[in-house]
Formats: sequence, C-alpha cells, structure tokens
Amino acid sequence: MKHTPKYLAYLFASTMALPAAHAAPWSDAAPSSADAGASRWRDLFGTPSELVLGVGVGYGPRYQGAASGRVQPLPVLSYQKGVLFADTARGVGLQFPLHQNLYLSQSIWYDLGRLERDSDSRPGSARLAGMGEVPGSVTARTLVMAQLTPSLSASAEAELALRDGARRNRYRLGLEQNVFKAAADAVVINADTWWGDARYNQAYFGVTAQQAARTGFAPFAPGSGLHAWSVGATWEHVFDAHWGSSLQLTATRYPGKVSDGPIARHSGVASTAAITYTY
Repeated sequence: MKHTPKYLAYLFASTMALPAAHAAPWSDAAPSSADAGASRWRDLFGTPSELVLGVGVGYGPRYQGAASGRVQPLPVLSYQKGVLFADTARGVGLQFPLHQNLYLSQSIWYDLGRLERDSDSRPGSARLAGMGEVPGSVTARTLVMAQLTPSLSASAEAELALRDGARRNRYRLGLEQNVFKAAADAVVINADTWWGDARYNQAYFGVTAQQAARTGFAPFAPGSGLHAWSVGATWEHVFDAHWGSSLQLTATRYPGKVSDGPIARHSGVASTAAITYTY
C-alpha cells in the first residue's frame, strides 16, 4: 500500500480525480458542451469514493499547556470523494491542486474552546476554576502545502474563528519529512510552529484583571505571536488492503511569551494510537 506524508495524503488524493493537463480527450468524437460539462463535473467530484473508519486512544494535556493529562477514546472517520472530504481530523471541505506540487485545502471545523473544570470530552481543568469558559466556535481552516522534494513537504495553515464574541485566529507553519517507506510501513517526522493573534493568545494563555481577582492568578497579557513549537513522529503500518494502524508521538514546547504566565507550563507530550479499516 502506498504511504504519503500526512498533509500530502490529505491533499494529494484529490489530484487523482482531476483530469491531468495532458489527459486524453473525453472521447474520440467531439462531445457536446453539455456532455463535456457533465463529464468534467463527474471527474471533479471523483469516483470511486473512499471511506475509512477506525477507533483509537489518545493521551495528552487537559488543555494547552496543562501539567495534568488525560486518556480518551478517539473515533476515526474519513470520507473522500474527488475534491470533497469530511473527517474527524479536518472537518468538512474541499481540497485541490493549485499548481504542480502545490495544493490547497479549505474546510469548516470547530474549536472546542476550554472549560474551567475537568472534562472527558473538551479541554479544561478544575485548576482553571474562576477563569470562565473560552467559548467554542465554528472555524474556517485554510491549508496550503508545497511538495518540495519527493519526501519533504512544507505547509502553512490559518484557522479563523467565526463566532461573534469569540473571534480569535491561529496560524501554523510546518515541515514534514518521510524518513522511511516500505511496502507495509512508513515513518514521518514533522516540526511545526504555532502562532496566535492577540485575542487567541489572551483567550488561551492570558489572565485579565477580572480573572485574576476571581482566581488569584497574576494578570498576564502574552500579546500576539509565537505561542508554541512542536516536533512529532508518526508510524503507519498496513496489515492488508483494508486494515491499518497508526502510532503518533508529539512533544510541544511553550516559549516564555506564554509559559511565563500562570496558565501554560513549558512543555508537554501527546500520543495517539489507532486501528483503521478502509472500504
């Protein structure tokens, strides 16, 4: 089974459903404009479709920068049909090539926000009692990926919150390197930097005067800019044409801009393991 780096796998599949620039004519006879349009429409939305289902388990901090962690089940769902996709990692959206070795994805997702209590389903911790809830929001996610070499890709992503009263933006710049690839196994390493505007960094790492009065935390305003960097490794293994597995380990470091405050510690580790079935 073919392996591809994570972001390339997200984006490259769509190119297989699109007509190549040097593709053969739609038919030997000149088609009518209606027939040509219908054929291009079918190619755009792809055939056949692919469905991946699975179940996994993950361990990570209770919230960004938390000292305490939790274990939780992780459902896996991914549906791909041409430029359309829907899955538990990216939301619902479109993905397509902009140019040779350059790809774009646009999707709708949901930022779960943060609670001021422990939760099994959302970020949060009882340590944050009095901080108030960071409200969740539907977000628009834009991802651009460039395949620099057959094994190295670079990507840039923006996630913009769309809810009134919860406007905050997060950005990511990353590199991904395929370090091992065989018939049944692939190992990929990645490095990312994470950035936020002033509203995002304040919501997740800052403490206002009102919050300080309720919690005893010192007021803290991190401002906009870099709030984390991370390195990770992913090992994917396929058992046969349908069954596969994935193991991922990620270490995150929070710089002084946010870790000097009372909310985030300096570093954290997260891991996930999953079994999947592809139809």
